[in-house]
Amino acid sequence: MSPRTRSIVLAIAAGLALADASIVTLALPEVLVQLDTSVEGVAAVIGVYALVLAVALVPVERLQRTHGAPLVGAAGMALFGLASLLCGVAGSVVLLLVGRALQAVGGAATLIAVFALLEDGHGADRAHAKRLWLGAAVLSAAVGPALGGALTQAFDWRAIFLFQTPVALAAAWVCRTTPTRDPAVLAADDDAPGPRWAAQPTVALALVSAALTAVLFLLVLLLVAGWSVDPLRAALTVSVLPAAALVGSRIGGDATHRAAAGSLLIGAGTLALAFLPDDRLLWTVAPQVLAGLGMGLALPALGGELLPERTGRDAAWLLTTRHVGIFAIIAVLGSITATRLEDATQRARERGVAVALDARLPPQQKVSLAPALLGSVDAADPRGALLEALDRERASLDPEDLPEYDRMASRVDETLIAAVGESFDVAFLVTGGLAVLAALVLAPKAPPPSVRTGALLGVTLVVTAAAPALYAREQDDRRPTPIALLDPCTAERQLPGSGGLSGFVQDRALEALDTSACELGSSREELVLALADPQDADRFEERYGRRPSAGNIITSLLFGG
Repeated sequence: MSPRTRSIVLAIAAGLALADASIVTLALPEVLVQLDTSVEGVAAVIGVYALVLAVALVPVERLQRTHGAPLVGAAGMALFGLASLLCGVAGSVVLLLVGRALQAVGGAATLIAVFALLEDGHGADRAHAKRLWLGAAVLSAAVGPALGGALTQAFDWRAIFLFQTPVALAAAWVCRTTPTRDPAVLAADDDAPGPRWAAQPTVALALVSAALTAVLFLLVLLLVAGWSVDPLRAALTVSVLPAAALVGSRIGGDATHRAAAGSLLIGAGTLALAFLPDDRLLWTVAPQVLAGLGMGLALPALGGELLPERTGRDAAWLLTTRHVGIFAIIAVLGSITATRLEDATQRARERGVAVALDARLPPQQKVSLAPALLGSVDAADPRGALLEALDRERASLDPEDLPEYDRMASRVDETLIAAVGESFDVAFLVTGGLAVLAALVLAPKAPPPSVRTGALLGVTLVVTAAAPALYAREQDDRRPTPIALLDPCTAERQLPGSGGLSGFVQDRALEALDTSACELGSSREELVLALADPQDADRFEERYGRRPSAGNIITSLLFGG
């Protein structure tokens, strides 16, 4: 096997280890459902990998100095492959997390060994190897979600892990048979004096890595779990990011200026994601282009230029810094987003019930329709459950009621989309702010820019301010009119007034529903959900101290009992 071919195989192994922090993101909704876990649980699937990798990198680098890169790398790749197999057959989230932790240990050994082996080349081969390492370091995390989404769509979420096993085992054989210098000689090279690490670029790298997690994790979660986009379409959508990162990595200039400009572009793209006007995937393209360009500018400038990447020890600290940032932001924002998504889903259910109750549909049909549509909606896949219920209930309606039903369905759907988007906005705003903060951290170190660089930085500043502002204006223009949940004791509702005997019964039923809700101290929407769903009834009883009965007069009136 030629040296260049070996280098390519080793770079693929390193790219796989780096991509594994994000490769599973498009499969998380399926993991959530099949393994019966929560949003926090699926966030841990990424967080555990990032944390263990960050902890293991420096100790593994010391081990590699003693035993050599071929042995340590082969052992790490073999462990990574077997741990991937364990993840692929896991029947519980606990076993999956154990597999992910073992993957991370193997991934740490893989990365340190591959760096050492690629650095051990000479002349043109070494230059080629350096480019491969840089490509793996910059692009792999961005490519991960697209690759994982394609595998999930074609097969199953388990395929993401199972396909890695033969790749890792093959790379282990290549690594073990790669010739290298004596470990003692390499260790002496690592101990040679070199550039010192600086605090500001280190902090900036951690902040940028945390911000990019919003694009690599939160955006994917919004697409698949929030908007119910199928994994392949989501994979194609997020493929914009690595393409833009590749373009950004080709832009030259002073390292500090590139890192600062890249951080600002990441911030602009991430902040714009907080103001997505609606669920059309096209709206996500421009923010991803900005974040991808920023990624391609900032990561190479920070890792390898402003921060040294001359030795295995340098590489270990660089990768540790990146993954500490990833883990920290997932640990903080994972639970916040999960709570906000659950709250937003509940609000959307209640607002959807309000829309259904006010629709001009037959009274008994629509009051039973409201909980049938919204009762199955939960935070695991809110829109997917809603769309399935809308299709199911539509088949039971008379043809003359379908136009009104379709208007109601569209209103309920857009209400849910807006609510889901609101649950992610804080996370996008926080991570976008972190990227802008990274640019501010770097600013004191920046030398005076040239005319060309100054113009580039000026454009970057304008884009950073303009992109979120334009998206916020579009969101405000396109946002559906909020549905108010009125106080049933004082509400002066405009009743459907559809006429005839059925219309009269409908209006009286809605008035009686308000009266009953007023007596219980709840909204009418909460009451309808509680009458139809045991979990909502439990929530109702916990909040109001009474469990609504299906045997009272109001229930008989509403449900025809």
